[in-house]
Amino acid sequence: MTTQAGRSRAVRRLVGFLVGVLLIAAAVFALTRNPDELHTAIDSARNAAWWLIALAIILPLANAFVVALSFWTLMRRFGRVPFEDMFALICTAWLLNYLPMRPGLIGRLAFHKLVHKVSLKSSLAVSVALALMSGLAAAHMLAIGISGSKGWAVGIAVFLVTTVGMYFLAGFAADRSPAGAVPRLDLRYALLYRYADMLVWALRMWVSFAIVGTEIDLHTAILIAAAVQIAYLFPLTGAGLGVVEWAVGLVATFAIVDATPQIGIAASLVSRVSEMPVTVISGLIGSAYIGKRRVIAGVTTDVDAPEA
Repeated sequence: MTTQAGRSRAVRRLVGFLVGVLLIAAAVFALTRNPDELHTAIDSARNAAWWLIALAIILPLANAFVVALSFWTLMRRFGRVPFEDMFALICTAWLLNYLPMRPGLIGRLAFHKLVHKVSLKSSLAVSVALALMSGLAAAHMLAIGISGSKGWAVGIAVFLVTTVGMYFLAGFAADRSPAGAVPRLDLRYALLYRYADMLVWALRMWVSFAIVGTEIDLHTAILIAAAVQIAYLFPLTGAGLGVVEWAVGLVATFAIVDATPQIGIAASLVSRVSEMPVTVISGLIGSAYIGKRRVIAGVTTDVDAPEA
């Protein structure tokens, strides 16, 4: 049964990777179908200000830092988990999630159990809680982005009402944690970190659209960032491969006047390409660090790398 279940997971991961590759290929093909917009985007990228390029490369690392902070805030309640360990785990997962046979959630859970002495139940509780916080933050920001398009007065009113709702929902989730021990205050901190992650994404989207020659305002950037977060929750493809690109393209069509899906796809591909150098470098450094930590901790059993 275990072997059959393992094979089923492997098949799902391979299918997910292939779907992601096909979606990326379809996105590139869609760009080539509109050569005028493609050439305009390329010319704009070639002439983009150096600081825009720098932000496009640096901001993904800020995402990894905030995500690690959200995990560490909860994990430290269940064991001695140094922040540098958590950051290395997230960076390693960031890179490995691109692979066709990407390691699953069980790898990170096993590392926490063997090195940090955190039970599988507690690690799973943290993962479930943070997935829920990501969904709440994305839905909240999506509501703010949509209402912001109706005017700032409406946007502020929706922000105030929904923020109170999110505050109580975070407490409700803490009370029903699978481990029964996720503190309310810590979970609310984790929710704030997820908001920070989304705001970084909003800035990344603003930068990426600026690089391809399209200016977007704040509420549009927030709306697109929320769509990105929801796309990342899609379980089939690793690292939101392909799904994020099409999500940005579709949202851009509705949120930006006279925009086509190609504009959003081009901006999302800029974001994807610009993060790759940081992903590879930080992922390799994180993997080396994790290997060293296993040796120091005296763990000789093979532990897969994590999935964020």
